[in-house]
Amino acid sequence: MKKSIILGLLLTYLAFGSNAQNFPHEFGKYCQEEFDMKRYPKDPAAEAVVIYDIGKSRFLYDYRSFSLIFERRMKIKILNKAGLKWAQIAIPYYEENSAFEEIETIQGNTYNLENGALRRTPLDPKNAFTEKINEHWYERKFAMPDVKEGSIIEIAYTIKSPYLFNLRSWEFQWKIPVIYSEYTTRMTPFYNYIYVFQGAPKFDGFKSYADRSTTERFDGVDYNDMVYEFVMKDLPAFRDESFISSINDYIVKIDFQLASIATTAGAQKNIMTTWDKLVKDMLNEDSFGKYLRNSQDKAKTIVPEFNAGLMPQMETAKKINLFVKSNYSWNGRNDKFASKSIKEFFLSKTGNAADINLFLTGMLNAAGIESYPVLISTRGHGKIKLDYPFQHFFNSVVTLAYIDNQPILLDATDPLCDFGELPVRCINDKGLVVNKKKTEWATPSGASGSSTLHNITIIPMPDKDTTYQRHRIISTGYDAINYRSQFSSSYSDLKTKILGNFTSSDSLRQKNLLQIGKPFELSYNVGMTLDQIEDKIIVTPFLNASITENPLKQDSRSYPVDMVYSNTNQFSSTIIIPKGYKLLSKPEDVTVDNPMVNIAYKVEQQGDASLRVSGRYTFKKDSYPIYEYSDIKFYYKMIVDKFNQKIILQKI
Repeated sequence: MKKSIILGLLLTYLAFGSNAQNFPHEFGKYCQEEFDMKRYPKDPAAEAVVIYDIGKSRFLYDYRSFSLIFERRMKIKILNKAGLKWAQIAIPYYEENSAFEEIETIQGNTYNLENGALRRTPLDPKNAFTEKINEHWYERKFAMPDVKEGSIIEIAYTIKSPYLFNLRSWEFQWKIPVIYSEYTTRMTPFYNYIYVFQGAPKFDGFKSYADRSTTERFDGVDYNDMVYEFVMKDLPAFRDESFISSINDYIVKIDFQLASIATTAGAQKNIMTTWDKLVKDMLNEDSFGKYLRNSQDKAKTIVPEFNAGLMPQMETAKKINLFVKSNYSWNGRNDKFASKSIKEFFLSKTGNAADINLFLTGMLNAAGIESYPVLISTRGHGKIKLDYPFQHFFNSVVTLAYIDNQPILLDATDPLCDFGELPVRCINDKGLVVNKKKTEWATPSGASGSSTLHNITIIPMPDKDTTYQRHRIISTGYDAINYRSQFSSSYSDLKTKILGNFTSSDSLRQKNLLQIGKPFELSYNVGMTLDQIEDKIIVTPFLNASITENPLKQDSRSYPVDMVYSNTNQFSSTIIIPKGYKLLSKPEDVTVDNPMVNIAYKVEQQGDASLRVSGRYTFKKDSYPIYEYSDIKFYYKMIVDKFNQKIILQKI
């Protein structure tokens, strides 16, 4: 039951100062300026603002072992209805081998100022629930009570962790503005961490010192904690999430990684390794190297069915890849380690990315095709930092095969991808080839690109107040994968996307749904209400199939525009001119061709009976550097404006 407490003291009495940037940072403290803030001056469009976000990590020795204690407190001002979602809180914690991190305390309050009186509604932690995110991560979730426009919420919690490798990272930047963010770590001399700071040139505040005020004792040795304080102020909201691999690659944050462990006797064990050593360690893991070897042994009983020695390597590789895709299904989980034994995988016929692609690697090797696993980081997981050889950068596996001495990256988790096409989630920077003889890197890419052709016929019939439309969509590459996926799993959504809210008994027709190596085709015929104003007929030549809104919103950008793969959209529209009508004016043609894009738009009148409107736009690169952002934004605007231009037919 929600319980509110009315605080009768005037807020002016509680004020902490006139400067709105000097808000109190203590839990349970507040000031008049926080309630007076109706919008955030530095970002008037902000839906909410983080007043403070303060965290601390420290080591606790309980006479048996060390634990990590993580404490966090934060305060958020809700500015409008869109900001109400920031009252939904999730606290992540880790579990492995039945040992959980423990959320020791959760506190929270919601403050509302009503008629001069302050009402505080405390959080009841009993209303929280747990949700499993993946094999090792969980979230404790809850909604702050009594939240509305103008509310101020504060949350504090403590986590105790037995996992000393998991010194909490800290994200200074949110998707809403942050006024003040601080992270403090208190380090023992026995665990040495390195940190990686990204997203800003420097901290707004940084201090490091030995805390001489308190002496700790471990295994007969006295020591002082080493304290590091990191502060950032006035961070803008991270809003532009279009065309990036992961927000984790660009947001302002600091990551920590355990580098070495020291004993009281002076010995040291290095945790930070080399890429060569990491590869050897992976090959010694039961759920990686052993699974791979067992896969190859098991595959030797299957491979003879493919007559591998009697056909070209490419044909053999395609048959093996198709065999794995057809007989074993992906459970939707990315992982660098197999989740079961090869025997269990054979029986269940399902598994994570490592189960499937390590087996694919083993089968290829059993068939005499030199192949290696490739450790990758999927797009949502972030990029690999080449200067820091740590396992946690990787979260999935694909296969590198040398077919007729040519390297090709393969994956068997997505049956909609053609041979040699990696799922989009796997196209992200670099991958580490697990080859014990040498350290090498592979580059997962969308080399096949993507293209879609729209063939359109539009027949206006003013005497019937109807327009008859025929539309045929022919797609290849990743566009074909997307269309096939939508057609198979969310047909009604795809139909709405293509036809809008128009309801028709005619269905979308498809061709080559299961013939993955061929272009995928969709088509429909439909009659729609004629768009006319007085004696003019308004025609949309590309039926809104072109992009209708510029996805690049910001004036500038500090990170690349990641298209994932090159793509082409082509349109050919024939418009039949009704008898007694003419083209009012011919739109201007456009041609742009440079190393970045190819854009063409042309209108041709074919006698008095018809018009042909053709258009094409190609983004030629997988990724565009920061300095080309303004150009790409301009080209998007050109495409939106030109490819959605109306054709007007006027009655003679």
